[in-house]
Amino acid sequence: MKNSIFHNFSSKTPAYVYDAKSIVNILNSINNIKKDIKFLFLYSIKSSNNIGLLELIKPYVDGFSCSSLFELQLAKEVLDYSQVTHITTPGFNKDEFAKILKYADFVSLNSLRQFMEFSTIIEPPTSCGIRINPQLSFVSDERFDPCRAFSKLGIPLVNFEKEIETNNINWSIIDGIHIHNNCESINFDEMKQTIHRVMSVLNKYKIDLKWLNLGGGYLVNSSQNILPLKDTIRWLRKNYEIDVYLEPGKAITGNAGYLIASVIDLFQYEDENIAVLDTSVNHLPEVFEYQYQPKVMNSHDRSNHKYHLVGCSCLSGDLFGEYYFVEPLSIGSHIIFENVGAYMQVKANMFNGINLPSVYLLENNNFKLLKNYDYNSFRDRL
Repeated sequence: MKNSIFHNFSSKTPAYVYDAKSIVNILNSINNIKKDIKFLFLYSIKSSNNIGLLELIKPYVDGFSCSSLFELQLAKEVLDYSQVTHITTPGFNKDEFAKILKYADFVSLNSLRQFMEFSTIIEPPTSCGIRINPQLSFVSDERFDPCRAFSKLGIPLVNFEKEIETNNINWSIIDGIHIHNNCESINFDEMKQTIHRVMSVLNKYKIDLKWLNLGGGYLVNSSQNILPLKDTIRWLRKNYEIDVYLEPGKAITGNAGYLIASVIDLFQYEDENIAVLDTSVNHLPEVFEYQYQPKVMNSHDRSNHKYHLVGCSCLSGDLFGEYYFVEPLSIGSHIIFENVGAYMQVKANMFNGINLPSVYLLENNNFKLLKNYDYNSFRDRL
């Protein structure tokens, strides 16, 4: 069904499409888990932050997590007064900090220097926290590892413990701790191991908390083995009586996002078929950044018709990869990239003056336009 809907897309390409049903199913799945173990559920808007998409997600979450002043402002624009905003970033700027406090309900400072500079000016109702690097890596590719060597993300746990021992800092200012040390994991034993490591240090020095933000980095849904997740949150709530937050991002939108492109040129080079698309790796920037081949709907491991799918920019590396199809491509054929709903649209750019894809929400088998771009969009970015 979805196959035919996408291939019969009649609007101008390229176009990002978010499948509302897929997103809502994941949100409902997480909320079903939440009913059982009582945590607070934030959506990390850095994953994908089109305002129409945020409006779709809003009724299912307790708030949004952010990484910048602009994301905070957007979050507050969308959320109700009963919902909250969290922010942590390596890039707190003192020129913006007063505005950040205007929009943020929870601020997790990323370094000891940040803590010394900003903690004394954070006043209720804004809650002050710190980000801890538990120095526990589970990600094999260090490009995605928050605990990689020389990581900028959080205060290393060993440094935190040394600072406690010096007694030079008033830790009573801290209401909570933010931890994020994984990427696309489905192994919640890793979360359990991380939490016990961090809490053992806090117990040693009798540091009391009001909340703990476990960050993202996990693909949360009820089809996985979530018993370690449930056990960990129950243990935290029973032993420490604190609020526990989770803030998935890619888990919500990643598999729900598509890019529909069209073939605009076909030719052969050294007996290989080249299909030029009306899109570019600049519209799927992580394809180029991390050099991986995105999934294409209706492509096969092997078939009669092989094509090199390439982008339309003048960048020689604007390549998506080799793909096989049962039927030959022709001018106007639709190519649908799958699982591109996170960290793509938010990073896309207008290199070469190539327009950005329009943004649609697929809802009840209809494509609802959320955003389109034009020459003024290009000119205003320069």
